[in-house]
Amino acid sequence: MAFDAREPRGFLSRHRYPVLGVLVVAIGGYGYYKSTRPVPVGVVEARQGPAERVLAITGRTRPQVTVTIVPKVPGQVVRLAKEEGDSVKAGELLVQLESDAPRAAVDEIASKVSLQQRAVAEAERNYARLQQLRERGIATAKEFDASKFELDQARLSLQSLDATRRQASAKLRDNTIVSPVDGVVLARPVDRGQVVGQNTVIYELAPLSDVEVEADVDEQFLAEVREGQKADVLIAGRSEPLPATLYYVSPKVDTRTGGAKVRLRLDRKIADLRSGVTADVNLIIERRADAITVARSAILGRDKNARVLLVKNGVVDPAPVKFLEWPSERVIVLSGLTPGAQLLAAPRPDLIGQRVAPTKDLAAVPGGPRPRGSDARKAL
Repeated sequence: MAFDAREPRGFLSRHRYPVLGVLVVAIGGYGYYKSTRPVPVGVVEARQGPAERVLAITGRTRPQVTVTIVPKVPGQVVRLAKEEGDSVKAGELLVQLESDAPRAAVDEIASKVSLQQRAVAEAERNYARLQQLRERGIATAKEFDASKFELDQARLSLQSLDATRRQASAKLRDNTIVSPVDGVVLARPVDRGQVVGQNTVIYELAPLSDVEVEADVDEQFLAEVREGQKADVLIAGRSEPLPATLYYVSPKVDTRTGGAKVRLRLDRKIADLRSGVTADVNLIIERRADAITVARSAILGRDKNARVLLVKNGVVDPAPVKFLEWPSERVIVLSGLTPGAQLLAAPRPDLIGQRVAPTKDLAAVPGGPRPRGSDARKAL
């Protein structure tokens, strides 16, 4: 009687149940290990020491005063030496008005003065001659007095012509207008060929020595802004900030921007500072000799709901805090933290009560879930 040969069974077939048991134990052990392994988290420390509250705003340089250039005499503009934005030195030519008529008047008066000078010289010679004749008894007193009168009249006429010549020369000089200050041209409302009067503004200049900074402060911070506060001003194109003092706060808020104008005067004169340049202002609101500060990103919530997630003995523990709300990377903590306390740099409520492995090397920490919903809104 013949029987079919039995096929040999493989290892997995013969030992499938023990293998499955080992896999289940391994997976369970890995899951347990993973669930009990400390989560790597980035931490920051609460610092103690001098602290400042600084309000960062952006403004522009502007002239404290504006110099307007108007002609002393009416005339036609034949030359405009500067354009808007150009620099100008004191005494440098700005405007040349048509000067043919004033120059002709000066030349005419000069010829009259020359003739009158000859007349005075002739009257002086005649007076001297009659004086000698009178001393010798030849000339009469009447002739002598007449010569003296003629000399006096000639001299008076010469003085009058001299005054007229000075006046005509001044008018000629008035047709050439130069800059009274070192500055920058803000505006040039007229064009060449235009006839201008004594009230026509030809140029507006901003003196370089009288530049200040103007900026807007949001209305929510106006209560903290006061005259006399110090600031560091970094002007575009310069490598170092300049010290300045706040001297003006507008009494009204612009309804379009929600801010109020403030002006700062530089503590020292800068010779080559131009108007209209961007200026980053760090206004020092408050200085504290000793305060506890912490990164604003480490705080969840605001006001009474503000809290941090401390790391104590490797476990995340929430703690309420009170701090000065301020738009800066670090804020001053009033209560709830001690110096050196470690707290999560990126607060994650899902880690509360869990074991963590803290590190100050934030770049080495893998990204975790971000706060959602109300926690996300409070954390911003």
